[in-house]
Amino acid sequence: MRRRKTTTQLVGSIDTHIKTREVAYFMRIERTGQPVSKLLQQLEEDLRRDDVIYLERVPSPRAGEKYRDVVSRFFTEFGIATVYIKVRSPSFERRYVINAKYDWAMGGVVEGWVVEGNVVRMYEPVAISLSDIGKALDYYGETYWKAEERLLSKKMAEAYTEEKPPAD
Repeated sequence: MRRRKTTTQLVGSIDTHIKTREVAYFMRIERTGQPVSKLLQQLEEDLRRDDVIYLERVPSPRAGEKYRDVVSRFFTEFGIATVYIKVRSPSFERRYVINAKYDWAMGGVVEGWVVEGNVVRMYEPVAISLSDIGKALDYYGETYWKAEERLLSKKMAEAYTEEKPPAD
C-alpha cells in the first residue's frame, strides 16, 4: 500500500521545485549608465557583421509593407512604438528592445535594453525630437534591410553550392 504524502512534504517538494526553476530562469539586470544611443550603435555594429546567421524583428510587416512604415504608424496613432530585433551569430545572440514615446506637451523619449544570455543591460533614456525619430527609423530600417539582404544572399549561395552536381 502506497502512503500519501503529508501536506508538509508536498509543500516542501513544491518549494524545492520552484526554487530550482527560479535558478534556471534567473535574469540579471545591469544598468550601463550609458545613453540609449550606445545601444543603437551596438545594434548597428551587429547588423553590419558578416557572420550573422539569423535576424528577426517584431512587429512583422506584411508582404509589400516596409517595417519602418509599420513602426511609424504605431508611433503616429498611439504616440508610442516598441521595436524588438533579434540578431544571432555563431558567437552570440542578442535581443534588442527599443521603445520610443512622444507626447506633444513633453516631447519624445527613447529608451532601450539588450538581452544577452541571462543578462539584461539597461540603457539610459534620451530625449529626441519628432524629426529625429523619423530619421532614425529610416536609417536603422535601411541598415536592417541591408543585413537581411546580405544574410539572404549568403544563404542562397550556400544552397546553390549544395545543389551543384559533382564534376565528372
